[in-house]
Amino acid sequence: MTVQIPGMEVPAGAELTVRIELTARVNVTAYVARQAVARFVIAEISSQLLTEPPTLHVGERLCWSVPVALTSPGRGAIGRVGEIRVDATTGEILADAETVARMTDDAQHLAQRSPL
Repeated sequence: MTVQIPGMEVPAGAELTVRIELTARVNVTAYVARQAVARFVIAEISSQLLTEPPTLHVGERLCWSVPVALTSPGRGAIGRVGEIRVDATTGEILADAETVARMTDDAQHLAQRSPL
């Protein structure tokens, strides 16, 4: 697990102890989150997108972060277009219209730059 603490400056030579304790009910597995995102991106962006294995993200919400990549039947994997988070407790897909538009643009740009 990776935990990022933005804005924290630690001087050189400092001794640092970090303890994190979290209790949360995980009602949605990584597998289910990945399936939900796959259905979502196919319906909202493109049928040429696939999902990759999720990672657990600990933040304001406990979420699965599901990477999304563009593929082509003739070219195979082209590249990553972003990630979508899924609430690990409720199963809610955490993607707004801006995220969908950005991923759509990124997929189009990747497809155009990809060799035939």
